[in-house]
Amino acid sequence: MKMKNKKWYELKLYPNFRDGEEEMLNLLYRVDEFAAFILRKSNTTRILVKADETNAMYFAGITNAKLDRLEWSPSLRYNFTRYYRMRTHYALPIVQEIRPSILYSILEELDNNGNGDMECILACYARYKDESYSISKWIMSKEGNEHAIVKALKGIFTPTRVKSIDKVKRLSPLTESLVEKARWKMRLKHFHTVIALGAENTRVLDMLEGALPYGLVAYKSEEHSYESDLSSIVERSSMLKRCILSDIELANIIALPKDASVLRLYTADTKTFTTGLVVDADTL
Repeated sequence: MKMKNKKWYELKLYPNFRDGEEEMLNLLYRVDEFAAFILRKSNTTRILVKADETNAMYFAGITNAKLDRLEWSPSLRYNFTRYYRMRTHYALPIVQEIRPSILYSILEELDNNGNGDMECILACYARYKDESYSISKWIMSKEGNEHAIVKALKGIFTPTRVKSIDKVKRLSPLTESLVEKARWKMRLKHFHTVIALGAENTRVLDMLEGALPYGLVAYKSEEHSYESDLSSIVERSSMLKRCILSDIELANIIALPKDASVLRLYTADTKTFTTGLVVDADTL
């Protein structure tokens, strides 16, 4: 899947940026396709975005932040990468409320553990697609009930069986709980999402994985190979497993920080990205 007229941007948060979870949820209400990359390089966290002009406009509207167009396409190659899928059926949410992201704290902690020069990344590509109908089919399969229209038609042509058709299957407490969660997710906005992590060693990769909800599990790992460029996650999305997430679930994965003032975020204009490295613009 390719986004039309996709461009690279960098989202820069000002020190007075607050309430990243709510900002991201408001953003997801508006956008329909984008890729986000939260990466650590040279003791600094940076946020890159790949989107068309319409979706980039919504990123530019984030409060106390600015969106800068990149003049170069970054190369995001890592020694170790992992791709993720959902543990259970996509009708079941992996989370049901927005929680403060611990990803940024983990990235800051890397410096305290002697990994200050270690590069790592969380990459995510998301495309809106309504899955309400498919989730409703999963719910009906669990309830054992037919669609109301089908039941009505059967009642017309076989009136003597109306009573048996209307009989409701009694669900176990566990199944009833799962059905209620699926109903909750059915009412939300849905995204087909590809999620990946990249790092220079598996220890850092394990630390990053701790920021993901338990409902995600790695299904593909690539080691000691720089052939997988995470900057091409959009173009490769059709070949990768996709997680079907609600906007609330997705906001938990790529949430912006709660308080930017306590983080080392890239905000200056004297550096940029090219070929995966941070270089001084004056030297180009």
